[in-house]
Amino acid sequence: MVGISELSKSVAKKTNTTQKTARNVIKTFLDTVVAEANKQGTKINLAGFGIFERKEQKARTARNPQTKKIINVPSKKKFVFRASSKIKYK
Repeated sequence: MVGISELSKSVAKKTNTTQKTARNVIKTFLDTVVAEANKQGTKINLAGFGIFERKEQKARTARNPQTKKIINVPSKKKFVFRASSKIKYK
C-alpha cells in the first residue's frame, strides 16, 4: 500500500518541488474532493481516473454473527469511488 508520504516523494521528484509542498497539494486535493462530494452530493468525475460520489445504502436486514438474531440496519450515506476503466486491473 502506498501512503501519502510515498506518493508525495514521487510527486516531488517528478515535479521538481519539495516533498512538503507535494504533500500539502495532495492533502488539499483530497480534502477538496471529499468536502465537495459530501457538501453538494454531486459526482466528481476525474477523467481517466474515476468518479467520487455519495450514495445512499438502503435499509436492510442482517444477521448478528454472534447471536444469530436478525437485526434491522438503517439506511446510510456512503462515500464511493469508481475507478476509470483506464486504471482498473485487467
